[in-house]
Amino acid sequence: MATPTPATAPARSGADRCPGLLSPFVSADGAMVRLRVPGGWLPTATLRAVSALAGTHGDPDLTLTSRGSLQLRGLPEVLPAEIITTVGELGLVPSAAHDRARNIVADPGDPQVRAMVAALDAALLADDVAAGLPGRFLLAVAGPDGPVLAEPWDLAVVVDAADTAQATVLVDGRSLTVPAARAPQVVLAVIHRFLAARPGARAWNVADLAADVRAGLLPGSVPASPHPAAPPLPGPLPGATTETAPDRGLLALAPLGLLTPPQVDALAEVAAEVQLTPWRAVLVPVADGAAGTDSSTSDVPERLTASGLVLDPSSPWTVLSACAGAPGCARTDVPTRDIAREAAPRIDPAGPPVHVIGCERACGHPAREHLRVDSPAGPDAVLAAQRAMMTRSRTTDQEDR
Repeated sequence: MATPTPATAPARSGADRCPGLLSPFVSADGAMVRLRVPGGWLPTATLRAVSALAGTHGDPDLTLTSRGSLQLRGLPEVLPAEIITTVGELGLVPSAAHDRARNIVADPGDPQVRAMVAALDAALLADDVAAGLPGRFLLAVAGPDGPVLAEPWDLAVVVDAADTAQATVLVDGRSLTVPAARAPQVVLAVIHRFLAARPGARAWNVADLAADVRAGLLPGSVPASPHPAAPPLPGPLPGATTETAPDRGLLALAPLGLLTPPQVDALAEVAAEVQLTPWRAVLVPVADGAAGTDSSTSDVPERLTASGLVLDPSSPWTVLSACAGAPGCARTDVPTRDIAREAAPRIDPAGPPVHVIGCERACGHPAREHLRVDSPAGPDAVLAAQRAMMTRSRTTDQEDR
């Protein structure tokens, strides 16, 4: 069954079981852990070390999640001490209490955004109450109309290079502009109010609170309606035109959000640091050259594409995704990823985004409007669903003229 859907949260079926490092989720293929990477910035040496852990103890492919985190699957149900110790030594879990609380997505390649992410993360880590945030509570930091504002965030902070002294905090359709240095404390105050108002464990997000409660989360705020830009496509990412930042690098998409060991190696060979994004893509900052690597800037695109990463903005993978499916997930016997791979060569990249799923939970679905293809018998069903949706859209357009 294929169903076009807007970006809405799934129905709450119980307490939040979103995994962390210290609270794995056990699926059909073993334990799953999720490592938060606030803002997505990660040294490629660290990425390589995590990839090596995955290859030693479980599924060698790392998953880029829709919240900009790194996920490891297929691990032993009792995590080996090496995993916990090594991840701790890498600095990815600086506070055990805040293991699941540091969910921050950020616009790619923006230095001012990065500074605010660092300030927010430091504030979260210093606050004992914030450690109680559900694992699905999401913060976003963006420039004006930044693309991460289209993600399902609970709290957002907008910074503007044209006015670095101020920042705007957004919550549930309302905004409050404050001195930039105060923004982290304003965010913490909202988090405290949210946690105090939660009616129970099933309230994971601001949207789960009653309307009158939501209205009181940000005192002094005014109505606001951000107009985020579309998510960036793979390839060169335009940026500032100053001498120090002529562009922001290359956005490399990982098909199905899976980073394979060869792809991790390629990233490490061309960049000392990358930024993970919520669009299952990695920003490679080639503008600064390849300092600390064994690559020259000129061959970066070729090396990335040779590893299987996608830099083509017209690739079918820009509109095709899937949940984990069988055999990794116990909720379905549909091999969703295999079906998506078979469908990819014939998917229309100009058509509606398609998310292949094995059950109604639709795990990993994109935030943008998309078509869900539930439990397809094979790739032909996926292709037929996309074509049918395109036909309906054309018919509707003609009727509206």
